[in-house]
Amino acid sequence: MPGGVVTREQSAADQKGNRRKRRMLRILALSSAAVLTVAGVEYMWGGGETATAATSLPPAGFGPGTFQEELAAADRQLSLARERVENAPNQWLPHDGLARASLARFKLTADPAELAGALESLQRSQALAPEGSGPLLSTAEIAMAGHDLETAERYLDALDGIAVAPTPTMRAEAAALRGDIAFYRGDMVAAEQDYARSEAIVPTSGTAIRRALLARSQGRFDDAIELVNEAARRDSLRTPRGMASYALQIGMIESARGNFEKAAERYAQADELFPGHWLTQLYIAEMQGVMGDFAPAIATQKRIGFSISEPQALDAAASLYLAQSEEAEALALTSRSAAIWRERAERMPLAYTAHTFENELAFGDPQRALTLALENLSHRPYGDAHILVAEALLATDRPGEARSHLLEAEAQGWRSAPLYARLSEAEALLGNEDAADEAAEKARDLNPRIFDPVMGRLWFGHG
Repeated sequence: MPGGVVTREQSAADQKGNRRKRRMLRILALSSAAVLTVAGVEYMWGGGETATAATSLPPAGFGPGTFQEELAAADRQLSLARERVENAPNQWLPHDGLARASLARFKLTADPAELAGALESLQRSQALAPEGSGPLLSTAEIAMAGHDLETAERYLDALDGIAVAPTPTMRAEAAALRGDIAFYRGDMVAAEQDYARSEAIVPTSGTAIRRALLARSQGRFDDAIELVNEAARRDSLRTPRGMASYALQIGMIESARGNFEKAAERYAQADELFPGHWLTQLYIAEMQGVMGDFAPAIATQKRIGFSISEPQALDAAASLYLAQSEEAEALALTSRSAAIWRERAERMPLAYTAHTFENELAFGDPQRALTLALENLSHRPYGDAHILVAEALLATDRPGEARSHLLEAEAQGWRSAPLYARLSEAEALLGNEDAADEAAEKARDLNPRIFDPVMGRLWFGHG
C-alpha cells in the first residue's frame, strides 16, 4: 500500500489469512488416516505374509506386479465371491467370503463404499450363522478397519467362547487385534503384551508390523525399522505389493524423524516395486513439496484427488498452495474436500471423524474442529487423539487444557516431535518458559526439523 497505510478491512483480511495459514502449519499430529496408525497401514496394504523388508530387497516372488493388476485381481475375487453368494444365498460362509473380498478391495482403494459393503455382507452372514459360530474373526477385523473398538472386542470375546477351538493362526490374529484395541484405548503396555501373546502362538509378519508401528509411536525409530526387517524375515511370499508396503513404511519412519531425503528414496523404491499405487504417489508428491518442487507435487495430488474423490489428496494440495500464499486455489480444493469428509463422517462417523477434524482445523472453524476431536477421543482415547484435541484447544486459545491432554498422551507412552512441539507452544503461552524450552528440546531430539517451516507441507508423514 502507498506509504505503508493499511485499511482496517485489509488488515482484518490479512489477519484472517494468516490465522488460516498458521492453523495449517500446526496440523502435524494427525495419525488416524487409514494408513498411519497401528493397524492402519496393514489394513491398507493387506499385512500378514505379504511383504519383505525395504532394505536389501530380494526379487519379488509372485503376484500382480502393478497396482492396476492387483486391482483387477481384487475385482475378480469380488466377482467370484458374489457368484458364490448367488449360488448359496442361505449359507453364512459365502457372505463372509464376500465381506472379506470387499475388505480386500477397500485396502487397495480406500473407497468407503467397499467398507460399507463388507459390513453389509457381514450382517447377512451373522444372521444366517448358527449360534456360537459365524464370521466372528472377520467381524472383529472389519470393525477395527472402521475404528469400532467395542464391536471388535465383542466379537473377539465371542470367538473365545465358541465350542470348536479356533486354529492357531486365528488365535494369533485375535490376540493381535486385542493389542490394537489396547493401543487405541491408550494402553501401550497392554498392547505390547497382547502382541507378545500373539507372537507366542504364531509369529507373523503382520504382528511384527504392528510392533513396528507401536515402536514408532513411542519414538523408537531404529527399533521400528528393525521390526520391519523382522517382518521381512518371517515373510514367505514376497509379492511386489508387499515389498512396496515395507518400503513405504520405512519411508514414513524416516519422515517422522526428519530424514526427508531417505524417506523420498524409500517412497521411490515403493513405486518402482509396485508401480501405479495412488497412495505411494501421494507420499512421493509430499516429498516433492518438502523439497520445494511444488508444481509436480500439486499436479499429482489434484489428479488423484479428483480421479478417485480422495479428499486427503485435495487437502495435501491445498497445504502446498497455502505454502505459496495461493489462498484462492487452496480454498477451491478445501471446499470440495470438506464436503467429502462431512459426507463420509455422517455415514461412518467412527471411521472418518478424525480425518474430518484435520480438514476442519486447517481450513475451517477451530471450534467445530474441537467438537470433532473430542468426539474422536471419546471412542479412541489414545495418545494421538489427545494430541488432536490439544491442537484444537490451542487454536481456540485454551493452552492450559491443551497442556493437560498433551501430558496425558506422554503419560500413555506416546513420544513424537509433534507432541512436544505443541507442548512447548502450550507452556510458552502459559508463561512457563523453562518447560517450553525443555519440551522444544525433546521435540528436536525426535525430529531436528520439527520447527522448520517445511513441516507445514507434510500432510501424511509428519510423525
